[in-house]
Amino acid sequence: MNLQEIINICDGYKNIIISGHIHPDGDCVGACYALALILHKKGINAAVALDDVPDTYDYLKGSNYLLKAIKKDNYVFISLDCGDKERLGANSEIFDKAAVTVNIDHHISNTKFADYNYVSDVSSTCEIIYEILERSSETKLLDKDICEALYTGLIYDTGAFKHSNTTKRTHEIAGELIKHGIDFTDITNRLFYYRSYKSLKILGTAIKNAEFNTDNKVIFTHLTIDELKEYDCAKKDTESIVQILNEVIESECAIFIIQNGSNTYKVSLRSRNDIDVCKIAKKFGGGGHTKASGCTMSGNITEIKDKLFIAVEEQIKDII
Repeated sequence: MNLQEIINICDGYKNIIISGHIHPDGDCVGACYALALILHKKGINAAVALDDVPDTYDYLKGSNYLLKAIKKDNYVFISLDCGDKERLGANSEIFDKAAVTVNIDHHISNTKFADYNYVSDVSSTCEIIYEILERSSETKLLDKDICEALYTGLIYDTGAFKHSNTTKRTHEIAGELIKHGIDFTDITNRLFYYRSYKSLKILGTAIKNAEFNTDNKVIFTHLTIDELKEYDCAKKDTESIVQILNEVIESECAIFIIQNGSNTYKVSLRSRNDIDVCKIAKKFGGGGHTKASGCTMSGNITEIKDKLFIAVEEQIKDII
């Protein structure tokens, strides 16, 4: 897919709505803001529909295109960084009412749920957005604001270029973005190193709750709603926890479970070696990447932990 194809799809429609998955992360926010900025440069009225964008991303200029309310019809809906329609959350209803739908994503588990689908197994959706520009010879549209948004997604989904999804091409694109004068050091610090006092406190709780399964080399921790309330924390204050778990040298798989309802939990999975956490997440209705995936599960912490440990053990047997 290239930029001209997107423009052709949008032709004849006054309104374009860009959205992404629930609990938007750096790649989701960066891709949505970048595409909105790009389309506005081409004279296309694009708005972003994202809920609960963490204030971590307040430095990005595309936030001025965020919709507070959607009262439109006959529009194009562009989904970015979202593996299936259900991951759009409440915006799935807006998706269903769209005249035309587009799905652009980098998750290998993507269900190709739109009228037009473009899925590429690269580091991030922001890498795809850059390549969409490049294929149309439109990199001249790049400016500091767009590059900040794209770099945010690129660095977030590669874990500051540490994850195995980082390629030579990823670094080349990062270099092109840096040429536009972005403060890449500040972006890296905001995403990975700066943290609030309350996020530090909830990290301490998560570390205290951590368990290590020596048989399967799995490290696990969890947080309950009550623990989050104790420090007035939201999910955005816990984003770094699963990656910190994955840095424990003795482990091969990290599991972080956070309660988000009376009987429901969001599960984040990471691995460093041969364990494919995407296969594990798919068993429970989720998905993602081989080294980083997630799902939502119901039950209690003990039940969920046991099910996940069994799934990891089954995969280790398959690997052997």
